[in-house]
Amino acid sequence: MSKTKKRILLAALKLFNQNGFVNVRLQHIADECNMSVGNLAYHFYSKEAIITSLINELGKKQSILLANYMAVPLFEHIDNILEQNYKLQQLYQFFYLDTLEVYRSFNKIKKISQTLIKQQIIQIEGMFLFNASRGAFIKNKDYKLLANAFWMMGHLWMYEQHLLGHKTYTLEAYKTRLWLILKPYFTLTGNAEYENLISNKRGGILK
Repeated sequence: MSKTKKRILLAALKLFNQNGFVNVRLQHIADECNMSVGNLAYHFYSKEAIITSLINELGKKQSILLANYMAVPLFEHIDNILEQNYKLQQLYQFFYLDTLEVYRSFNKIKKISQTLIKQQIIQIEGMFLFNASRGAFIKNKDYKLLANAFWMMGHLWMYEQHLLGHKTYTLEAYKTRLWLILKPYFTLTGNAEYENLISNKRGGILK
């Protein structure tokens, strides 16, 4: 990708995050880049092309996280994955806040994203089943349903905070909410591992 294209994407991402993607036009992005709309259109013919490139970037980074879900997902690894996912949400805020509007506007992006979401939920379920098999989670529970709930809370957490009028989205609050979903499924072994994780993180997770 050329330096100019990268500059356009960074400018677009900044504006989308600040103003919501529906409120940003090509002219706004061109102004942010100090170029004409015609010059911008030479590199990206439409706002859809810009958003598609940004979503593809996000998708690649999410795929790396998916691969991490398939690694040995001990509680420490799960917590690290949550931190990485939080950072992605901070970087691509517009997508997590405007998902439905993006889907309504661009059906191709919707299909690509929905495929990735299904893969994510499958990987999350596998992570839970692994922890059940090693004795950290209770066995014989509906971990497919839990995986859906866990994904939904993770994806929509920033949206919820925004609706409630919270002006900051802290890593501590994000991780705490997601771990609270899992705690009822912990065995005694799981509880001990979680408590050890909390103490080692030195406040990285709220009790």
